[in-house]
Parts: sequence; C-alpha cells; structure tokens
Amino acid sequence: MRSSIRRRLIVAFLAVALTVASVLSVYFLTELEGYGLRKIEERLTSEQAVLASALSAQITTSGGRGLSDTQASILSSELNRNSQEQASRIRVLDRSGVSLADSTGADLDIGYSETPEVARALAGDTSSVQRALPDGRIMISVAGPVIVDGRVLGVVHTSAATFSIRTLVRDYRLQLAIAAVLFILGTLVLTEFLARWLSTPLQSLAEGAVAFASGDHSVRVRPTGSDETRAVAEAFNAMADEVQEALRELREEERRKSRFVSDVSHELRTPLTAIRGAAETLLDGDVPEDDARQFLSTIARESERLGRLANDLITLQRIEGATGELPLSRVDLASIARHAIDGLAPLTEARGVTVDIAGTAAPVLGDRDRLQQVFANLIDNASRVTPEGKKVTIELSDEDDRVIARVVDQGPGIAEKDAQRIFDRFYRAQSSRDRGTGGAGLGLAIVAAIVTGHGGTISAATLPEGGTAFTLSFPAVNPD
Repeated sequence: MRSSIRRRLIVAFLAVALTVASVLSVYFLTELEGYGLRKIEERLTSEQAVLASALSAQITTSGGRGLSDTQASILSSELNRNSQEQASRIRVLDRSGVSLADSTGADLDIGYSETPEVARALAGDTSSVQRALPDGRIMISVAGPVIVDGRVLGVVHTSAATFSIRTLVRDYRLQLAIAAVLFILGTLVLTEFLARWLSTPLQSLAEGAVAFASGDHSVRVRPTGSDETRAVAEAFNAMADEVQEALRELREEERRKSRFVSDVSHELRTPLTAIRGAAETLLDGDVPEDDARQFLSTIARESERLGRLANDLITLQRIEGATGELPLSRVDLASIARHAIDGLAPLTEARGVTVDIAGTAAPVLGDRDRLQQVFANLIDNASRVTPEGKKVTIELSDEDDRVIARVVDQGPGIAEKDAQRIFDRFYRAQSSRDRGTGGAGLGLAIVAAIVTGHGGTISAATLPEGGTAFTLSFPAVNPD
C-alpha cells in the first residue's frame, strides 16, 4: 500500500532522530561511566599512596621490622573511627597478604595474597583491578606495597564500588522514561512541521499537475518551500507556459488550415462555375460562332486562372513546408532588385510606370531566386496601382545591423485595416481587385513567407504624401 510523502518523511525523520539520540546517549553514558571510574581510581590510588608512605615512616621509626600487634590494633581502630567519613574501604596487609587492619571492621587474619592486585603489590608494584558486582556496580581495587629500606613489609589495599550504565539506567529509569517520552513527542512535533513544510509544496505541485493533465492549462503553481521544490515548481510553470503556447499555436494553425481550405474552395468555385456554365452551353448546341468563341475564351481564361492558383499554392506550400534550410549565400539586394526590374520591364512599360533604385545597402545572406521573387511580386503589385506616368521607387539603406529595403508606389495608398491583414492568404486589400481582374490573393502571403524564412520582417503602411510603402528588414552580413 502506498503511503503519502508526509508520512514517509515523518517516519524517516523520527527514525533518524531516535537513532542519533540512542547513539549519543550510549556514547555520553559510556564517557560518564569512564570518567567516574577514572576519578575513583585516582582517589583510591592517592589514598593508598598516602597511607603506604605514612606506614613506611612509622615502621622505620619503630625499628624497620613491620607493624607490631599494638600498632596494627591502633591503626584498625583509627580506620574504623574514620570509616563513616570515607567513601572507600582501606585494608592493611602484612608481607604475607594477611589482613592486619580493615576500615569496615571485618574479620582480620584473612589472606588476600591470591588476588591479582595484592600479588603484584607484594612483588613491589602498584596496580588496580575493576570487577563487576552482582548488583551491576563496578568495584575498583588499588593495591600498593609498603616499602622500607627496599623491602616490601606490607600492602595498603583500597577499594570502592561505583555506578555503571546498568545501575544508572536502573536507578533513574523513571526520569529516563519521562525524558524519552518528551524527546519522542518533541521529535514528532518537529518532524510533523518539517514534513508539512516539505510536502505541502509538493502536494500543491501534484494537484496542479493533475489539473493541468485534466485540461485546465491555465493552472500555475506558486514556488514555495526548499530551493529544490521551488526549482521544480518554476520548471513546471515554464513547461505549462510552453505547452499552453504550443496548444495556442496548434489551435491557430488548425484555424488557419480550416480557413485555408475554405478560401481555396471559395477561390475554386468561381472559375469552375464559369467553366462548367460555358461548357454546358456549348454542349447544348446551336450556339452562334461569336458566342462559341466567347465561351471558349472564358474556359481558357478560367483554366489559366486555375493554373495560376495551383502554382501559387504549390509555391506557398514549398516555402512554408520546407524542412531543410535555404541555400544561403552573400547577395546584393540592389543587384537582385535590378534583375526583377529588368524581368518586369515589358509589363511596367505597358502600364506607363517607371521603376528606380535609390541608395545602397550592405549584403545579406539569402536565396537569390526567392529574394528576386519577393521584389518581382512587390514591383508588380506597385506598378498595378500606380497611375500612368508615375513611378515606383526601391529605397535601400542600412540601419544598425539591419538592411532595409522599401518599395514605394504613388498609388492611392492602403487602408489601416487592410495593412494588418494584407499578408494573409486570399486577402484582397482593394475592392477593385476582384477575382476577374486580380490574382488569387496569395502573392503577398508568398512574399511574407519568403522574408520570414530569411529571418526578416515585412510591413506595409500608407505614406503621408500618398502611396504605399512596403518595408523589408533583413539581418546584415558581418563584414568579417
């Protein structure tokens, strides 16, 4: 069964806290036990050394043969009298390890020579031993020799019992239990707070992702919590923005496709209707020769128009649907514009319009044939609306790192509402350019697609003095 991230965080934090607390408790209790044992051993060693030194001096004064029975009795009485003030047990042994005096008043004449510390003391060394008692405490014993003139004449044996970890836990089990409960409760409160702090932003992110997957693409999450959680939230918002933008573009593309199909159908209906009407009339027979010629001329004209429409659609599809890069090279816009003017010279001369080039511009990277198609289309359109005897001017210039080309005519201008849509497919800016006298409305769409493919921009505007200016902007080529 799956569990929430908050529950997992609480369990993980609690486990870590309890493990760390247990390890630290054992460590500090062990250190405390060791510290207590060292201090007691130091005290016992000090007491043994002082008493051994005093006995050595007394024996030396009395003749250097050892403690007499009288001295031993006096020493035992003195140790018994001071036992209430001492925390340790003190025994004085003779050279054979037999007890001569005991601070606890225990039976004397008991032999201790078999104990390790006493055996080493009789050999002339001071040593200590630790023993575990049945009640869990630890007994520390220190034994050292009483030396007179280089001879061991006795042993001073000190001992004391102290706590261990086991006795400490036993004696303070209630206090330790209360401390453990308080620690666990405090840890739970802290881990709950931390878990909520960490899990709440993740829960919010999960809810946002579910809502986004359900179709609400406006959902965004607020970056909160840790740096990592904030980074995830910001990445989610960035992804949501990109997806929403992609969906918007997809919907717009679907609308464009739908409108394109509708426009193509609309464009095809008129010439097909004309061709069908003329053909049906001819099939009926008894048509005068002059009328028959007119009907055949209609069929030929509309067929030619259908061919132009098909060619324009193929051209536009090739430009917009191209998957490879354009064959770019360094080209001079003035040279390209000149070739376009020369190619349209018969048409512009028939219309009584002159075309000039003014200014110079830096080279650009482009496809020569496609850019010549752009200028040819713009010059054709400009000469079509320019009155006889007027002129069309191609102005070239450089602005910062851009190359500017403007095709300016002296026609009636273009309405502001038309300037925003003039590059749409099948849009005709002038009512006079109906389907019988004008094109299919794809020329400027092709121009815009070519310019965009070159990393450029194109716009149209009516000039204050009259006429229309089409402005093209391309990235300039770095001279180096």
